[in-house]
Amino acid sequence: MKVLFTPYSGGSIAHIVRSFVVADELKRRGHEILFKCSTTKRNFVQQAGYDVFGNGHPEVNFNDEKDQSIAYIKANHCQILAWLKDELMAAEQFKPDIIVNSPNFMGTPAGSKFKIPFVSIINAQWLPEFRGLLGLGISKNHIGHRVIRQLVKPIFAQRFEKTYMGEVSAFYREMNIPAVPSRHADIHGGNPAIIPGVPQFEPLVTAGRTDLHYVGPLFWQGFERQDFDTSSYFSDCSSFRPFIYVSLGGSIFRKRTYDDLIAACAKRTNWNILLSLGPNFSRDDFATDMPHFAIRPYVPGVKACQFADVVVNTGSHGTVMQALWSGKPVIAVPHNIDQGSIAARLVELKIGVNLNPVGLKDFTDRDAYFKKATQISWATIMDEIEKLLKNGRLRRNAEVFGTALRRYPSADVKAADIIENYVMAGKV
Repeated sequence: MKVLFTPYSGGSIAHIVRSFVVADELKRRGHEILFKCSTTKRNFVQQAGYDVFGNGHPEVNFNDEKDQSIAYIKANHCQILAWLKDELMAAEQFKPDIIVNSPNFMGTPAGSKFKIPFVSIINAQWLPEFRGLLGLGISKNHIGHRVIRQLVKPIFAQRFEKTYMGEVSAFYREMNIPAVPSRHADIHGGNPAIIPGVPQFEPLVTAGRTDLHYVGPLFWQGFERQDFDTSSYFSDCSSFRPFIYVSLGGSIFRKRTYDDLIAACAKRTNWNILLSLGPNFSRDDFATDMPHFAIRPYVPGVKACQFADVVVNTGSHGTVMQALWSGKPVIAVPHNIDQGSIAARLVELKIGVNLNPVGLKDFTDRDAYFKKATQISWATIMDEIEKLLKNGRLRRNAEVFGTALRRYPSADVKAADIIENYVMAGKV
């Protein structure tokens, strides 16, 4: 079986990494794998042992620090079109039996044009069946949330389709693809979805659908093969010293953000703090480690979370799942709306803190929402860590939730089974 992976690769590597988890299992089973990604991530994919189609496509970053609005799509029309056409060319030459995308922002042009089956690896919040509201959460089933969803969801869907789907449809027409999506359901309604989470965290209203599959978190072993020993980072690893793990991923583009973080961390000498930089900066851009504070480009996140007392991140799904897998509470500072959804769920489940809640106006001015995140001082975040270290209730809730999460082992095997079954039997 030939499998074409087309993960979104703008800014962050999160979607590439979760694709690696499934690709590794399919490769182990003897299937032929090809990736499509941006030029900036090409080496990263190749170093993981996978071929990349061509030289990669232009970088497309919907979480651009200067513009996260619909204007970004209009201003970067040529780059986005090249990104989508790269998928068409890869599929035409590779002739895959199935396409696996993540997270399917623009649908699957090659699947639509060449009638190739496709499966999405996608967080439930992006599906029309998500029980909550994107960014806001509001996922509980009590009367208040049900009323809000009933009133707001149709309005949100209408605005989403009027603005965003109009742009998507234009790309499909420009590529001469007959099946032009015009509604949210046109992108996600006709293909199976692999959800790298659990229903307790990302609830759906499935309405009879049998092709939406929770498999549990997808943790890539490529990073986890690294050894993790706190004594290699810190001079004092006494049990009474809290260990804080900070992972901001690809959402941070400004060096000053990290400089301010380092300045705040330098003052907390009674903690041990480990910062994982992610893909946008080199370790050489920053000062040397301190006895209580270490900086690394990448960290085995699952292992780090096992030792951490508190995990700080942007509300990115991968790191949140790593933290909760080990039953550790999360402080989230979301920078975009989808991260805001995850951060809202942390609060609703009483397993974490959201320092940048999404308001209704943030949907129409996402740049302002991003700026709100950058204006939260690291001194404030450090104070929130101090509070959370003393909050036994949140910590116990996170431990209980971790127990529920660990009931979903072997996510890679489940995801690979779904893909194989879909190709071999024509259904999942």
